[in-house]
Amino acid sequence: MSLPPEGTLAPPAEVTAVVLTFRRPRLAGDVVRSLMAREHLDPGQIVVVVNGEGGLDDPALEDAVRMVRLETNTGPAGGFRAGLEAAFADPTCRWAYLCEDDIGLFDLPTPRLAEVLERIGGLGPAHPAVGAVVAYGRAFVGRGAHTVNVVPATADFTPVDVACWGATLVAREVVEAGVLPDPDLFFGVEDFDFFCAVRAAGWEVLVDGRAARAVAGQQTNEGRQAAIAADRPDDAAEAWRAYYHARNSMELARRHGRPSWQAWHLAYSARHLQAARSAAERRAIVHGLWDGARRRLDRHPDYGRTTGEYERGG
Repeated sequence: MSLPPEGTLAPPAEVTAVVLTFRRPRLAGDVVRSLMAREHLDPGQIVVVVNGEGGLDDPALEDAVRMVRLETNTGPAGGFRAGLEAAFADPTCRWAYLCEDDIGLFDLPTPRLAEVLERIGGLGPAHPAVGAVVAYGRAFVGRGAHTVNVVPATADFTPVDVACWGATLVAREVVEAGVLPDPDLFFGVEDFDFFCAVRAAGWEVLVDGRAARAVAGQQTNEGRQAAIAADRPDDAAEAWRAYYHARNSMELARRHGRPSWQAWHLAYSARHLQAARSAAERRAIVHGLWDGARRRLDRHPDYGRTTGEYERGG
């Protein structure tokens, strides 16, 4: 393992990074290279989970890290579940650092792992059970499963309700207690479901204020689109996403909400139908609502990614 630059904290030995990828070898490769060069992780501390198709853009890099290749695409829920299990198969691992394969497109501060873990260690008795630390988090606002982005006023840790996967630290104790992502949800608020389950089991979910403040502008619809536009399709080009969000939001309401959440979800869905950018998106929303009412979960063969990433400069 290479030594960190002078003046930085030592690389965290108790962390295993989990990079989940599906059809994005270049973006995933960039994330792995960043973990090694900027976070100073040893290749043996990096697990790459390939969700059925893809891998890394460099065969030598694949040989250096720990590769987990799933037979089929199990979605973020199934992929990160497999990654967590692989990370904590090492008894020395105390934290898993879950990284989506496009996280390098966002302006998170780097290096950050060693500094975040040092701050977690200094939290003291006010935070006795930290289950997860997220890079950007969200809070329910009393209108069903609708959430707003949380941008703390300081760099301190702040409790949040849920988060996107992004770049998330998960404590070993959470997984040992059996709290894992649910592959039945496949995609779409499957991350919200996991973080709700973490909190329901008695752990805190904290957002790292330093990271959240750095990427606040990229957590708006316009900011996110600008961050990803040159490298991967946005939501408008992937109407299939609307199916899972419509469907799984109903399941999220059943598991973690109240009956009123369903009414709010229908109201928001009507608004989304009006604002839909294509007939395919409208069809996906209606189909998702229908399957959500029937509790039809798992991957649907008609709704899935076709283009993972663009060629560099495309």
